[in-house]
Amino acid sequence: MSLKMQTEAKPKAGFFTVASAVFWSFLGIRRRQDYESDAASISLKQVVIAGIIGCIIFVGGVVVLVRVIMANIGTAA
Repeated sequence: MSLKMQTEAKPKAGFFTVASAVFWSFLGIRRRQDYESDAASISLKQVVIAGIIGCIIFVGGVVVLVRVIMANIGTAA
C-alpha cells in the first residue's frame, strides 16, 4: 500500500473555522462536539499560526486601550 492509501485525506479547515476555534479556545468555551470536529479538520500548524496571530491582536488591543485611557486621564473633569 502506498502512503496515500494508508492515511485518509482529512478536509482542510478554512480561515474562519480556525479563527473561531482559536477565539473560543482563548475564552475557554468549547463544546465537545465542536472540539471533535475541529480536531478532525484543523492541523497543528494552523492552530499555532492562528494562536500567534490572535495573541498579537490581543496584546496590541490591550496596548492601544491602555494608551487611550492614559491619554484621557488628564482630560477628565
